[in-house]
Amino acid sequence: MLLIDINKESRVPIYQQIVDQVQGLIENDTLKAGEILPSSRNFADVLGVHRSTVYKAYEELWALGYVDSNPGSYTRVRKKQKMVPVDGRSNGGIIDWETRYRESVRAIINDPLPGERYREERDNVIDFGKLEMDTRVLPVDDFRRSMSQVIRERPEDCFSYGNIQGYLPLREFISKRLRIHGVAVKPDELILTNGSQNGIELVMKLLTKPGTQIIIESPTYSKFIPLMKYYEIEPVSIPMRDYGLDLNILREKLKTTKPAFLYTIPNFHNPTGITTTQEHREELLSICEAHSLPIVEDGFDEEMKYYGKVALPIKSMDKNQIVIYLSTFSKVLFAGGRIGWIAAEKRLIDRIARVKQFSDITSSAINHVAVNQFCEDGYYDHHVKRMHRIYRKRMHVMLDALRKYIPRKNITWTEPSGGYIVWMKLNKLSLTHKELAKLFLDNGLMVSHGDEYFETKEYGLHFRLSISSLDEQEILEGCKRLGAILTKLYSN
Repeated sequence: MLLIDINKESRVPIYQQIVDQVQGLIENDTLKAGEILPSSRNFADVLGVHRSTVYKAYEELWALGYVDSNPGSYTRVRKKQKMVPVDGRSNGGIIDWETRYRESVRAIINDPLPGERYREERDNVIDFGKLEMDTRVLPVDDFRRSMSQVIRERPEDCFSYGNIQGYLPLREFISKRLRIHGVAVKPDELILTNGSQNGIELVMKLLTKPGTQIIIESPTYSKFIPLMKYYEIEPVSIPMRDYGLDLNILREKLKTTKPAFLYTIPNFHNPTGITTTQEHREELLSICEAHSLPIVEDGFDEEMKYYGKVALPIKSMDKNQIVIYLSTFSKVLFAGGRIGWIAAEKRLIDRIARVKQFSDITSSAINHVAVNQFCEDGYYDHHVKRMHRIYRKRMHVMLDALRKYIPRKNITWTEPSGGYIVWMKLNKLSLTHKELAKLFLDNGLMVSHGDEYFETKEYGLHFRLSISSLDEQEILEGCKRLGAILTKLYSN
C-alpha cells in the first residue's frame, strides 16, 4: 500500500499534498513506471479523506504526465522525462539558431536596439537621451480612479477581446478630439493600435513587400530604420532642411521611383524638432496627390503645441484620402498604456484590421476602457493643459540655458515650437559618436546620438536632446555639463 503523510492542518490543500508526495516518489524512483496506484476509493479510505480529493489528485498527476489513467482501468505510473532545473540545462542547445534566422532578421539582430547603442547605467548622469514621459508629472491617482471604476462597473467591456478596431467609445472620443487639430474622421475610420510603432508596422505589412521603396526623411525616427530592414524595404532618403523635407529633391526622386508611401513627421520632427509650415504641407500634399503617393503622417507629438500657432496636420487637408495619420497617447499620457491609432480611409482601415487580427487579435481592452473613462471624466483635457504649462516652462529653461552655456561658434541647434526635443550639430570636430558618447558619460551626461537617425551615412556630428523625463533643475544642470564639455572640446 502506498503510504504518504497528510497534514490536515496545513494551508496546502490535501489534494496538492497527495500530488506533491506521489510526484516525489515517482521522481526518486520509489514508484517505478508500470506500477499500479491504489484505487481512488481505497486510497481515500487509507488517508481518511473524501474520494473526490484523491480523484482530483490523480487528475492533476495525469495532467502533469506522471500517470496514465483510462476509464474502467487502473491508474499506472508512466515513464516520464524528468523536469529540467535551470542549472541542469546545457549551455548550448543542439540547434544552431544563427542558421535558422531569415536574412532580414540577421540584418538587425546583432545591432544594438535604437537608443541603446551608447547607453550605460551610471550614477549621477543627466539623461537627455530618453523620449518618454516624466512619471513624476503623470496623473496616476486620477487614472487609478478611472481604472477602478470601469473594472467595477463594466467588467464585460474590460475583460473580453473587444472590437478588432478597438473600444468604440474611445474611438468616438479620439474622433472628436482630432477635430481640435482639424482632422475630420469618423470612429469607423480609426483603428486603435499598440502605440504608434505598431501602427507603422501594420501599414508596412499591408502596403509593402521585399524590395518595395519607401520615401523617408533624413534623418528620421530611429526605430523606423530597423523596421525597414526587417521587411526588406528599400529606403529612398530625402534630406531634411531647416524648413522640412527637401521638396525639390522629392520631385526629382519621383521621376524615377514608384514608392509605396512617404513617411513624414511634420510637427516637432523626431529627431530634429522642426515643424513645417502650412505652405510646405500644402506643397507636399500636392506633389503626392499628383503621383497618387500615400503619405504616412506621424503625429506622435500633436498634442504638445504650447508655443504659438502650429500648422494643422496634413491630414486636415486630405480631401482625396491619401493620408494615413498615426498618433498616440504615449507622448502625453502613459507610454506603458500602449494606445495609439491610425486614421485613414475606411477601406484601408478594414484591411489593416484584418492584418492586425492575425498579429495580436485585438489590443488591450481594459486599457481602452480605462483611458476612455479617464478622457470622458475630463481628466485628459486637464492633464494636457497642465503638461503645456510644465513643458513650456521646461523648454524655456532648456533654450535659455543652451544660449547661456553653449559656445555659439561651430555649434547650431534647433529651437522647437513645441514637443520635447532639440537637435544639435557640432561642426569641425573629428570625433566619432562612440568617442563623443564616452566623453559625455565620463562627465555625467547622456544624449541620443545622431548616427541612429540616418539610414545612410550621416554628414556631420549630431545628437538629440530630450527634456521629456527631466525637470527644470536637471535640465539646467545638464546644459551646464554639456556647455563645459563642448567649451573644452573646442578650446582644444
